[in-house]
Amino acid sequence: MSLNKKYSKSILAVLITTVAFAGIYLYIFDKKLDLNGDNANYFMLGKALASGEGYVSINNIHKTPNNHFPPGYPALISAVVSIAGDSIITIKLFNGLLFLATAIALYFLIKKITQKNSTALLVIFLLLLNSHLLRYSTMIMTEIPFLFFSTLAVLSFTMIDFEKPFWRDKWIYIALALLIISFYIRTTGIALIGGIILYLLIQKKWKHAIFIAIAIVILALPWQIRSQKLGGSSYMKQLVMVNPYRPEMGTAGFSDYLNRFGTNVSRYITKEIPSATFSFFKPDYRQPSTASQWFTGILILLLIIYGVWNLPQFKWLILAYLVGTFGILSLWPDVWVGVRFLLPAVPFLLLGIIKGIQNVIEKIIPGKSVQYLLWLPVLLTLPFLPKLKPLHEQAQNKLTANWANYFTLAKWINDNEDHNVVVSCRKPTMFHLYSNSFTTNYIYTNNNQELIDNLIERQVDYVILDQLGYSSTYRYLLPAVQNNQDRFKVVYKLENPDTYLLKLIK
Repeated sequence: MSLNKKYSKSILAVLITTVAFAGIYLYIFDKKLDLNGDNANYFMLGKALASGEGYVSINNIHKTPNNHFPPGYPALISAVVSIAGDSIITIKLFNGLLFLATAIALYFLIKKITQKNSTALLVIFLLLLNSHLLRYSTMIMTEIPFLFFSTLAVLSFTMIDFEKPFWRDKWIYIALALLIISFYIRTTGIALIGGIILYLLIQKKWKHAIFIAIAIVILALPWQIRSQKLGGSSYMKQLVMVNPYRPEMGTAGFSDYLNRFGTNVSRYITKEIPSATFSFFKPDYRQPSTASQWFTGILILLLIIYGVWNLPQFKWLILAYLVGTFGILSLWPDVWVGVRFLLPAVPFLLLGIIKGIQNVIEKIIPGKSVQYLLWLPVLLTLPFLPKLKPLHEQAQNKLTANWANYFTLAKWINDNEDHNVVVSCRKPTMFHLYSNSFTTNYIYTNNNQELIDNLIERQVDYVILDQLGYSSTYRYLLPAVQNNQDRFKVVYKLENPDTYLLKLIK
């Protein structure tokens, strides 16, 4: 193949990817802030960094240092805020551009690994139609930024010339920088770091492995030291709980971890791997896994293993990364369900599926004519197309009544109260974005008096009694209010559903 023909194919692939992405993204783009607390936290922390206040929770009256969310993504947000302003839509569009850039980088990475243009394009087609990834590309969350930097890290790693002394190869430094950025965006980036080091050990590249391991430890150390000074990682504290949402259930024991492992592995095989890779599968987590779900999940898993195992190069890198990712996720609290945690691995799962199908085709039909049949997996994209419409409809929908009431109370605080008041509510950072007041949660305890005493200790002025559907409101806050009505005065009430702004009588 001539050099011009080689580059023309790549340029055409990039153009097709860009045009396809632009059309799909504009169709499904959601201007609204997503209704999960994490995206509000990232946005708030990014604004704090941009304003020079440091890595602190600016919604907290004491502006305490944040020790829960890794600083990588807020640092990116702060750069965007400094350049383009603090519009929610701007940050969302930034994530969308990162998704496009990820798709382009993945094209070159997969083409390099498989040495087949068809495989790379098919994976990109499936990515651009994956409703989970599309949804997260319109949210202020870490999934897409992590996917972007981790993809670049793997691509850079494949560029390393192992015949050179490692200190003379620029690509190892580029890969190292991208690895540590990925780690600072999502702590689970340790799975990718471990995968790369394991690959180097398998390939007997001892000096490269030692260099990357030592460098990562040194570069990660500042965050770990800061975390320990602030009381330790909150993620680690959640991991050792039986249920992070029910702290009164205590710390997990050995049998709890065994049960957790079994529950998680079963769920990943039967529900989350099929849904993450083929987003038209919509699992019902309230129902036990069926025989058909086990069959589908095992078939997909076997295709992934078969496809990755037959990669022409870097198969041990991809396998180690996937095994590390699933190893970490299998020990997470089993109340954390959903495909979100799997999304960074989706491109490599799809790579395994597409490569597996193509390998089967090549086994059945030998000869040159098989080259055309390698595009047969494009039929897999057809079931994805109808799933774009729900994303479009979701983007067009207004807020549900319970959330509309919640934000109405936040705006009332913004318009009628001093911004120094403290409001206790279930989603404090989201409330802060609309109230511009200080906000805090409430402690999860069944002791009503202990809860109220803690509100006073936190200098709380108002309490929100919401109907957002979170169990902690009904389990902890509502009984404390009902059993101590003399301590709470109704200031503002909204109906359908009933949502209360209560003043705490101290």
